[in-house]
Formats: sequence, C-alpha cells, structure tokens
Amino acid sequence: MFGRRSNGIDVLIRRPRQSAWQRFLEAPVVFLAQTLYHWGLSKAAATRPQPCASDNKVSIVCISDTHNSQPRLPDGDVLIHAGDLTQIGSFEEIQATLDWLQSQPHRHKIVIAGNHDLLLDSNCDGSPGQPAVVATAARAHLNWGDIKYLQESSTTIVCANGRQLKVYGSPRVPRCGNWAFQYERAEDVWTNTVPDDTDILVTHAPPRTHLDLLHLGCGFLLGELWRVRPRLHVFGHIHAGRGEEQLYFDTLQQAYEKAIVSRGGIWNFALVVKGFLESLLGLVTVELEAEAKTLLVNAAVVGGLRNDERRAPIQVDI
Repeated sequence: MFGRRSNGIDVLIRRPRQSAWQRFLEAPVVFLAQTLYHWGLSKAAATRPQPCASDNKVSIVCISDTHNSQPRLPDGDVLIHAGDLTQIGSFEEIQATLDWLQSQPHRHKIVIAGNHDLLLDSNCDGSPGQPAVVATAARAHLNWGDIKYLQESSTTIVCANGRQLKVYGSPRVPRCGNWAFQYERAEDVWTNTVPDDTDILVTHAPPRTHLDLLHLGCGFLLGELWRVRPRLHVFGHIHAGRGEEQLYFDTLQQAYEKAIVSRGGIWNFALVVKGFLESLLGLVTVELEAEAKTLLVNAAVVGGLRNDERRAPIQVDI
C-alpha cells in the first residue's frame, strides 16, 4: 500500500559519514572552514550566555525517523516527532506508531509527517492499485488521540510551569525520489511561512549546512531560521547528520555558511578565519547577536548504512 522504491538519492541520504581524512582530501577548504566553525562554537558555548533559564525550563524529548521502530523514551514535558514515523506510510504502520506515541506519558505530544509517511500526503493519493477515495477514507479513520499533528500549521501549548510555547510544523523536504511532501530544490517554499513568534520549529528537512552532511539541507529553510530565530528547531531526514548544534547568528556563522554553499574559495575561507578570531577574542559586530538564539536538533533515531542502528532520543531543555 502506497509503496515507493528506493533510489540512489535515498542511499545518499542514509550514507555513513566519511572519515576526516577523506573529507579533507575531497574538499580541503570546506573541511578547514567546518573545523574552524565548530571550534568557534565550542569557544562560544564556553564564554557566551546560553538561552535556557534554569528556573523556568521546559524539557523536550526529540525523535525523528523512527521508521516503525519504537525506542524507549525518557520522561519530559513535551514529546516531538519530526517525521518518518513509518517505512512505507501505510494506514497500519501509521496507526501503530500513533498508538505507541499515545501510550507515552508526556503532557504534550507533537507530530509532523516525513517523506516516508505517504498516506498523510493527499498529493500521493491515486497510486497504482490504490484509488484516491480509499486513501481519503483511511486518513479520516486514523486515531490521533491526544497527539497534535502539524502540517504547515501552528499550535500553542501551555506547559506545567505556565510557560506558553508556540510550535510550527511542516513535513516538506527537497525532492529525494518518489516520496511524499516534496518540492524541487530550487523552489522556495519557506520564505515568510514560519510565524514570527514561533518558539519551536519542527520540520522534517534540515537547514542547509547544519547537521545535513553539509549540502543536503534546504537553503531557503536556513533563510527562515535567520529571519525567525526560534528557540528550538527539531528535524531529521538526514540520518547521518544526527546531533545538536547552537546557532549564534554571528559573523562566523555567516562566513561558514557562505563557504559551504560556495564549496570553498580562498576569500570565503579568509572570512571564516576572521569570524573565528572574532569569536575567539569575544568580539561581535553591532548588528549581530552574541547570545545563542537557536538550538538545532537532528533527532534521527535510525542510522547506519542499512538503517539497522537505533539511537536514543535527544532530550533538551529550553
């Protein structure tokens, strides 16, 4: 039901990380720019103010790309699933995952779809052997329980400590085969779509140059991050990009992103060095921020060349 064949792009997305030496040989300037950027992040984390106020924090449990697996989840105030609940997006797979999520004790449960969750994308209706009317009826019979499902939409949650958080979710991803919720990579589906007052952004796709193997994320989504600067951005899709990263929206980040998108260049690298030295010396420009503004989390649970690894959920405080 609603099956899709994998292709070369899918294999690329799930490919294992290259060694440091392989990455250096492939693109020396890009490798050095990335190294300086992450050194700068480490310095910034040690010296600059962090965004989480310990007396008013909210615990967020982040997962993505579970693909029918059901990992053990830690306690927390909010549970977020950033898409790819299933492998082929059938009614049975989706409902099994929803039942599992509903059984969890978290006060708030927020879910978006991913490109594998085919039934949830009405544009995929009418697949061979599956009339559109059947798919529409199947979607209507899904039991979401206490789960808040977001699809180009927002919700505001009130946490136990009284904090209100506005969450915006979108399943869209740049095209990567014959799957769901896709757009052409050159198409801008993001600019001015995320509400200005968003606290938590949940997307299936990563932003370009961050936790995306450097080039598989979306540049237009990165532009929205610079505009909105949510407190937290949770995503997945690129399994090998799993991890966390703080964004400071400073000159080092600007230079790094430009160097990666341009695939190197001596002048771009010089700007990265300049931004790194500013970060090292604690210098910031007037128009850019010194405080960490956005925490990125690629929460992909499955990993490995054949998706045979299972990684623990990522829990963060905001």
